[in-house]
Amino acid sequence: MIKKFITALTLIPAIALGISSAQASGVDLVGTMGSLQYFAHKTHLSLNAKNQELANFYAHEIEEQLEKLEEIKQYHGQPIGELSKSMLVPSFEAFEASLKKGEWSAAQKNFKVMINTCNACHQATQHGFIKIELSDKNPYMQAFEM
Repeated sequence: MIKKFITALTLIPAIALGISSAQASGVDLVGTMGSLQYFAHKTHLSLNAKNQELANFYAHEIEEQLEKLEEIKQYHGQPIGELSKSMLVPSFEAFEASLKKGEWSAAQKNFKVMINTCNACHQATQHGFIKIELSDKNPYMQAFEM
C-alpha cells in the first residue's frame, strides 16, 4: 500500500507538467486568444475608417499577442507556438507591411487572409468549431474615424 502511494506521489510532477505547457510558460492561451480577437476587431474597424494611426496602434497590439502565443510550446497536445509562428505570423507580417505603406485595399485583403489563417489554425488543432468572422458593428464606446 505504501509502495503504491509513493509511486503515485512520484507521478504527480510529471502529470502536473503534462497538463499544459501553456501554464508552464505563464501564458494564458484563452486570455491571449481573447485579446487577439479584441484587438483584431478594433483593427478591422480602424481599417474600415482608414485611420492609419489607430490601425497601426492595434496592429502593434496584435503583434504583442502573437509573441505571447509563440511562447506556448503546446496546449492539450497541440503545438500552438510552432503553428502560430509558421501560419499566423507570416500572414500578420503581410498585413502589417501593406498597412504601413498605407495601401488600404491590400491591407484589408491581407487582414482577411490573416483571419482566415486563424480559422485554418483552429482546424489544424481540432478546434474548427471556433470560427472567427469579421464584423463591421462597433460595440465599443469609441470613434474609429479620424
